[in-house]
Amino acid sequence: MKKILIYTVGALLIVGNYGCKKFLNQVPDDRLTFDQMYEKKSTVDQALANVYSTLPDQDQDRSPSAIGNIGPWTAASDEADYTLPNFSENVNSGAWDATSGAVNYHWQRFYQGIQSASSFMANINRCTDCNLGGIDIVNRYYSEARALRAIYYYYLVRQYGPVILLGNDPVASDAPLPEISKPRNSMDECIDYIVSELDAASSRLPATPQASQDYGHITASVADAYKIKALLTAARPLFNGNTDYASLKNQDGKQLISQTADVAKWTKVATAAKAFLTNSRYANYALYNVAATPAGLPDNAFNRAFIATRDVFLNGWNSEIIFGRGGDVTLYQYSLAPNHNGASDGDKGGSFLSPSQQLVDAYFTANGLPIENDPAYTANGTSAYQAPDPNDQDGPRTISNMYVNREPRFYANITYSGRKWINPSSNIITSFEFNGNAGKNAIANNDYTKTGYTSRKHLTVAGWTEGRPIFTMIRLAEIYLDYIEALQESNPSDPDILIYLNKIRVRAGIAPYGSGAGALPVPTDMRDAIRRERRVELAFELDRYFYTREWKIAETTDTQIKGLNITQNAPGFFTPVVTENRVFQKKHYLWPIPNGEIQKVPVIVQNTGW
Repeated sequence: MKKILIYTVGALLIVGNYGCKKFLNQVPDDRLTFDQMYEKKSTVDQALANVYSTLPDQDQDRSPSAIGNIGPWTAASDEADYTLPNFSENVNSGAWDATSGAVNYHWQRFYQGIQSASSFMANINRCTDCNLGGIDIVNRYYSEARALRAIYYYYLVRQYGPVILLGNDPVASDAPLPEISKPRNSMDECIDYIVSELDAASSRLPATPQASQDYGHITASVADAYKIKALLTAARPLFNGNTDYASLKNQDGKQLISQTADVAKWTKVATAAKAFLTNSRYANYALYNVAATPAGLPDNAFNRAFIATRDVFLNGWNSEIIFGRGGDVTLYQYSLAPNHNGASDGDKGGSFLSPSQQLVDAYFTANGLPIENDPAYTANGTSAYQAPDPNDQDGPRTISNMYVNREPRFYANITYSGRKWINPSSNIITSFEFNGNAGKNAIANNDYTKTGYTSRKHLTVAGWTEGRPIFTMIRLAEIYLDYIEALQESNPSDPDILIYLNKIRVRAGIAPYGSGAGALPVPTDMRDAIRRERRVELAFELDRYFYTREWKIAETTDTQIKGLNITQNAPGFFTPVVTENRVFQKKHYLWPIPNGEIQKVPVIVQNTGW
């Protein structure tokens, strides 16, 4: 049948019944027609949930481009590697192209979400009981779907670059090919549309969740946060005056990516972020902190920072969380837990997600300095050190000096050899050395870390079998980092740069920059300082893959992964080695447009290099 894939909507809409309506004269008693779906609030809620279902599910990070609409963002960046085979291996080896199913998967899924949102918006006013009780549910749900549609466009453009804007009305399932054959819009047109739609939705949504059932719904603050993200993507060098894309034009000669760098795009980011941070309706957002440490852990600033940077991801909808998603976290957490030989239940995982040595080295020292700038740091030898684990306060433990006197976020995020396991009921001391209890020699399959580390971030303290409320999608610290990056590029003398950068550093338990008592000198390269802070603060939050590409540094950062020598015991184990060489070419800054789409609609031009 002659249909472009992005517009084949019959099977995309609510529970599949829109397509059935066209072909069946009767609907079974246990099924709803498309019209019936929108008559009552109970089924409208189901329809809205279907619109939300296209949001990427971070809990499926181990199955990228196959389940949950999540991509290979963690293990295809220089943050980590996955021992468990998945599509990130194809990306890292260069074994993928425009015909790969994973390339088509995301394209289709996001356009499905866009079409689903448009259909919902066109039909929500049919509901007969949605506004009973004086609450304007129709307008609220309409605006949530409108924001989601814009968000799905945002996810598309950051992955594929400029895409096709479908318009505001749902596309008919039987629309003829000439009617739906459209070329790509320019990047500026895409961003303008995304921003305008998010602004329109934000103006009609409650500022923040009004009741417990509202958490996980789009609010005005969520829409405004995505607006900042979209503007930031547009302002960064990949899309702002990138002459590498000079030849990326539609068949009529229309330039798809602007060839002139425009500082005004950075100003737009800074303005939007400042508006968010000074919005009185969002005054309840604050960086998550703790007033005291748990019982058994000495109550000092370092340990409070450790607990705060650990528990911001575990303590539900706290003051820092702007948007998050629930779901089954066990598969994700299993990837984080070491494969401890002989252990059971939540103490024995898969060791799948392996942080890189590059990330380990990116964390600051306890003095707030990069390791290469701290004369007190050494990677050689061992020392007795007391890690800030509440379940391991019986005395110092001998560990590699690489892990001694590092900043609190390091201990919150990385499991290393010689660390007490996170479960307070366990006495396991993790060892990734060759003959260690989680080492390669004792494991017959591939369930071992490739780098000699596993991630600890997002992992509940009781082990991988214990659930947690949400996976954080956007939090206030990200807005701070977006704001100061935009200021640095548009108005580098603005004092807010230090103010908001230091808010993050102080919460993290390290010295601020400035001239006050205990402060560190202001870095001469503030751009680099901001990027370093972002790398550490947002590690394992699906951010690194995109900003190395949007900054156009991936040709340097994404060529190899380093780790420890997992084929040896100490001391050889602690020698950093290259664990994987990777392929990154200029064309990899963007994903290709699926080949099937271009074959069906030849007016769609392919991305440069593919």
